[in-house]
Amino acid sequence: MPLHFPRRPEVRLAKSPLIEVVCQVRFPRILRIGKEEPFEFQELVRRRFPQFGVEQGFQIQLPDLGGESAPMVGLSPRVYRFSAADGYSSLSLASEFYALTTNRYTHWKEFLADLCLAHEATQQVYQPAYATRIGLRYVDRLSRSNTGCQTVAELWGFLRPELTALLRAKAWSEPANLLTQLLLTDGDANLTLRTAYEQEQGEPFFILDFDYFEEGQLALNDISGRIGRYHDVIYDAFRWSLKDDKLAAFQPSPNDQE
Repeated sequence: MPLHFPRRPEVRLAKSPLIEVVCQVRFPRILRIGKEEPFEFQELVRRRFPQFGVEQGFQIQLPDLGGESAPMVGLSPRVYRFSAADGYSSLSLASEFYALTTNRYTHWKEFLADLCLAHEATQQVYQPAYATRIGLRYVDRLSRSNTGCQTVAELWGFLRPELTALLRAKAWSEPANLLTQLLLTDGDANLTLRTAYEQEQGEPFFILDFDYFEEGQLALNDISGRIGRYHDVIYDAFRWSLKDDKLAAFQPSPNDQE
């Protein structure tokens, strides 16, 4: 395998730095989803996601450079949103994708159970032939409050020096922000690692954004196994990103391994 992150057993973190986890499955457009209300789909998911809403905005198509035609304005495709009672997790359905999002991640098995519910409902009602893109994304935010750091230097010290080298350059001091994106291939899949250092109202924080995905004509018969592999790679990449002695700040539970 092109990626060589050391394999680590996953542990639950009482103070997880995760702020968002998203899984999206894209498929060839199904016109039925955009033309009718998703009655059957809602019946299959509403016990877990009882709140319902519809999102639809405008999209503008600008003319080519030098063209004399006016910009074209139209409605963007509908996105049906099914939300959990607590408001932290939601399931989106559109004519070309479904997606599961949570802003309060608790455990991989719980997220996977919601994903399987979404997948089975989509398969049962709409029968997409295959997926064109499947991706899993984890976004972590490390701040002084959730790491216990007193200084910016201590915060940077939570991460491997490869990720903070530009922040530590001797040619400058106290950089205001940093944005990087690294695309890594992993066989037929890809891992995009985005990092960001910023300050919000004077408080510094560091973002670790892991996006693992495959594109092409992808089978949909083993979604849990496929996404499970994505999850394993992302977790190993997260653990690699932290220095070995820093995980303790997030209060791991060694006896609660997946």
